[in-house]
Amino acid sequence: MKSANKNVLDQTSLYQEEYLQENYHKLLRYCLFLTKNEWDGSDLAQETMAKTIQHYSSAIISQNLLKKVAYNKWIDIVRKRQKETLQDVLKEETYHHHLEKALIITDLLLANTTPKQAVIFFLTEAFKFQSAEIAGMLGMTEGAVKAALHRSRRRLEKKEQSSAELIDGFWTQEEKELLPPLFQESLQEEDPAVLIDALPSIFQNNAFDTTYTLPTHTPSNAFKCVA
Repeated sequence: MKSANKNVLDQTSLYQEEYLQENYHKLLRYCLFLTKNEWDGSDLAQETMAKTIQHYSSAIISQNLLKKVAYNKWIDIVRKRQKETLQDVLKEETYHHHLEKALIITDLLLANTTPKQAVIFFLTEAFKFQSAEIAGMLGMTEGAVKAALHRSRRRLEKKEQSSAELIDGFWTQEEKELLPPLFQESLQEEDPAVLIDALPSIFQNNAFDTTYTLPTHTPSNAFKCVA
């Protein structure tokens, strides 16, 4: 009986080890994509796996969980390395650590604007969309777009204060998980359609103009340096 129990435990342990090893290899690829650096990527993957194993049982460890932990940890690392404001990012014309800048931009948008304001600000500043164009694709009035843009600029310039709890209350978990990667991918691909095509599924309760024709836009010089 003891021998049978031992075999079951050994098999379970082996399965868990193989499962974690498989997840680690996938996590490592994601971390290398995030950091664009072999050393940082390897360190991030190891620290993420160690932290996840420490706080969660192996039975619930998934790729989504690992990616979320890795993403949040990398943002913490970027914050420690870079203490610049968003305006510093936008004005800088040359910069080698592109993804770090993109992470700072999206992190600041999450912390200071509502989801709609973040999208409007991003399309305006990164791809130079006009308010009328954004209003057309989002099913909003041009005045509402301009008001949202004005409010987000004031918050980002610290001219208008809003509590973190208040801003966080406007974001759903899905919006927090989906919008930042879409901002980053749009910059890297130099294609706003990456973000725009996903908006109807993210903002499901909003009316979108599905007949709207997407104009051609490329990143502005300041944003292009983080693409």
